Amino acid sequence: MNETMEEKNIVKTFFSYSVPCIIAMFLTSFIIVVDGVFIGWKVGESGLAAINLTLPLMYILLAVTLLIGVGGVTLAAQSLGAKQKKQASYYFSVALSGILAVDTSIVLFIAAFLDDIVVLLDAHGIVQEYVKDFLGVIVYFYVFMMLNMAFSMFIRAEGKPLLSLLFGVSGNIFNVILDYVFIMKLDWGMCGAALASGLSVLVPCLFGLMYFLTNRSVYQFTKFSPNFTDCKNIIFNGSAEFIAQISISITIFAFNLVLMERIGVNGVAAQTIIGYVVFIQSMVLTGIAIGIHPLISYNFGAKNMDVIFKLLGIGVKAVFAVGLVVCIVSLVYAEDIISIFSHNNQELLNIGGIGLRIFSIAFILNGYNMIVAAFFTSIGKAKAALFVSSLRSLVLILFFLLVLPYILGDIGIWLTTPLAETVTFAAAYLLVSKIKNELHSRS
Repeated sequence: MNETMEEKNIVKTFFSYSVPCIIAMFLTSFIIVVDGVFIGWKVGESGLAAINLTLPLMYILLAVTLLIGVGGVTLAAQSLGAKQKKQASYYFSVALSGILAVDTSIVLFIAAFLDDIVVLLDAHGIVQEYVKDFLGVIVYFYVFMMLNMAFSMFIRAEGKPLLSLLFGVSGNIFNVILDYVFIMKLDWGMCGAALASGLSVLVPCLFGLMYFLTNRSVYQFTKFSPNFTDCKNIIFNGSAEFIAQISISITIFAFNLVLMERIGVNGVAAQTIIGYVVFIQSMVLTGIAIGIHPLISYNFGAKNMDVIFKLLGIGVKAVFAVGLVVCIVSLVYAEDIISIFSHNNQELLNIGGIGLRIFSIAFILNGYNMIVAAFFTSIGKAKAALFVSSLRSLVLILFFLLVLPYILGDIGIWLTTPLAETVTFAAAYLLVSKIKNELHSRS
């Protein structure tokens, strides 16, 4: 971490950190969307539905990775801000070891009980076969995906967002090539899609490992003895992100159940396509959030309170701008977006078009809720971050999903997320005002 954290040109510093993160996250989402396009055209709506049915498992792994990774990088960045490099390396070593151990255990469990898990995901008929084909391959690469995310967080936290971007781009390019070869040319279907995604993540993972092992990083692998207090602090600081991702896993599973019951395979496929749009926007928003995360943590550790709120203000303006653009595009071009994935399926086009237009309201407000949760995590306000994350992505979603479809019909399914984001926005705004007053009164 260098002195740009303390320079007066906060806007320039914000963009120097966030833009590479935004580009990296966008490219990551774009590659996943390209996977969906290949699957939608070559395999069809059943393939798209199968992808969506496997997502809860990936989000469980993502939850664990962010729980330990965000908690570790928050404490490491704060240590760097306080000029404690040895302590920062300690948190780095603890976090990566924890991620590797826990994620590997989860992957082995999924592989051992694959058939039972496929049934649990509520897959039927040809969709069940597609789920098994895809999950049976991709599960063995999940650990490398999660390590990539952890490497990226720590590289950005030490002030090298461009390096993290280059690592990510290398894997993304490889993924597009393999998708075309495995899915379109060799006709390997869902297995080919999984293999392409899996092999592509090995490239940035190798680069990241080499970077940290060759002493080019501020963070160094160090020997450590498990410390209950430090592990508790890591988990506490990453708890909001954990709840957010676990909540997504639960809500995707719940959405799939409701959609499969009320609409069928085309309903789940439509949700998959809408999910791609959400994913692109979320990755851009995540790029903004993780770009300013180390900046806020560093300045909080250095007790620069005015700087952290200026960074929050810039971040809020950025996410609102992104949300407004995505909302307008979704409203105007809903059917065109759905048609990219739906190959001559008019029913899917109609269902997805209606769903995306209604859902688009959420794009305006979800960025604020995400950036506020990240801000609270960065300054060690884990309870506040946990409250915002759980409210928007679990509590309100499940409540509205249980109630609205039975009052408004199928439209109620698509209204669930916009209403959840709206209520969360009001609560998050009040919470930010309260904490801002508390911090200023102490300084």
